Amino acid sequence: MITLSLIWKNIKYIAVIALVIAVVWFYKDYQFQKLENSRQTENASQLRKSDSLRFTTQILTANEIKDYLQYQNSDLKKKLDNAGIKVSRIESIVSNSYKYRDTSKRETDVSGLVAAIKNSIPKEQTWSDTTKCLTVDGIVSFDGQKLKVVVNDREFKNKSDAVAYWERRQWKFLGIKTRLFGKKEFTSINFDECGESRVMKIEKKK
Repeated sequence: MITLSLIWKNIKYIAVIALVIAVVWFYKDYQFQKLENSRQTENASQLRKSDSLRFTTQILTANEIKDYLQYQNSDLKKKLDNAGIKVSRIESIVSNSYKYRDTSKRETDVSGLVAAIKNSIPKEQTWSDTTKCLTVDGIVSFDGQKLKVVVNDREFKNKSDAVAYWERRQWKFLGIKTRLFGKKEFTSINFDECGESRVMKIEKKK
């Protein structure tokens, strides 16, 4: 026969087990939230530094990668769809955006065409514009009635290096800024021969 004391004893055992499970669950949830806060804080810090460093690393969950492709890089999403690559299989993304503008002035002497134009004689002259990174070739032609400038070849060359390294964090000692004994932190720098490149590296959270 089951006594009241036995029932009470079993209830206490069940209560202890439930308490242990609750403690473990709350501890794991606390650890998870702590890691999530750390990850999101680091992502935000990387984004703030991206303008000056021109390099940023983001650690995103599978859902965050999905949102990134849908709202921030829809062109890449279309390319992935056309290539038959599922978003769920993506492990990392490295996006490199590049901006180049050349405002240097170049002149090409086409006076050889002046006589031909005056006499309505068809003639053409080749021309080339070359800078350190960009070469553009073309032809100036006169067909007897119309003068045309034709670009028939463009060649662009550039070398870009992204370097990640660590340095001491700057802090103040007696009002003086110093990096001596500062905490180590990772940073990066881009070296471009031409223009300006920006690199975003996205890694899938494990």
